[in-house]
Amino acid sequence: MTDLSRRALLLGAAATPLATQGCSENPYLGRRQLILISAAEEARLGEEAWQKLQTQTRRSTDQRLTQRLEAIARRVVDGSGATGLNWQFAVFENRQVNAFALPGGRIGVYTGMFSAVQNDAQLACVLGHEVAHVLARHGAERYSQQQATNWGIALVSLVLGLSTPIDPELAARVLGLGAEFGVLLPYSRDHEFEADRLGTHTMARAGYDPREAVRFWEAMTRRSGGAPPEFLSTHPSDDSRIAALRGLTSEVMGVYQQRRVG
Repeated sequence: MTDLSRRALLLGAAATPLATQGCSENPYLGRRQLILISAAEEARLGEEAWQKLQTQTRRSTDQRLTQRLEAIARRVVDGSGATGLNWQFAVFENRQVNAFALPGGRIGVYTGMFSAVQNDAQLACVLGHEVAHVLARHGAERYSQQQATNWGIALVSLVLGLSTPIDPELAARVLGLGAEFGVLLPYSRDHEFEADRLGTHTMARAGYDPREAVRFWEAMTRRSGGAPPEFLSTHPSDDSRIAALRGLTSEVMGVYQQRRVG
């Protein structure tokens, strides 16, 4: 066996425990994930980020918006079935049309989003999507992918016997770009599609018309012409998202018609 073959074998042996021990089945996704962080640690990190965010971004004092968010969010959580999680929802003063999810069940919605949604069902679409990110543990999976990438680079350096330390800036240019565009961003787009799928099912079970998800993204497309090319974006293109949502709508209309309120 050549020296290079022995090193390749060592690299494979070192990577195998990482791949096997870190994989677990996600019941919401129906697939296995590489997760290298416990749910408790994930929630702790999410709470730390949530507290830090609130020192940097002012929460809205508009009780009308807060009450609307809470009422819709509780229905969405009920629709998700994950009522045992310690969910927290907040409106933040920011004109951006955006919302975000942090591990552990922390969901923030910017005031700009309320001017973009045309009805409660469209806000439920946004919240269902963010709740889905939490249930799918996308934050933990993204973290684990980055950790695996970092460890992989370190293992390659060890196995190949590189004695000279790698210049961090050079590594970012040579390895980071390839890792980012070849591995991390495509997974992130997959996460967005998964969150759309879970979120659409959730809003339907909560009694909100899933057709409003399509209408919401059609409106967002009109608002945001000139989006970046899909292959350089962490989000699917609006056309791809809308096409997928139309298919999802037909899947869940029966559920919505059974659960709708009013």
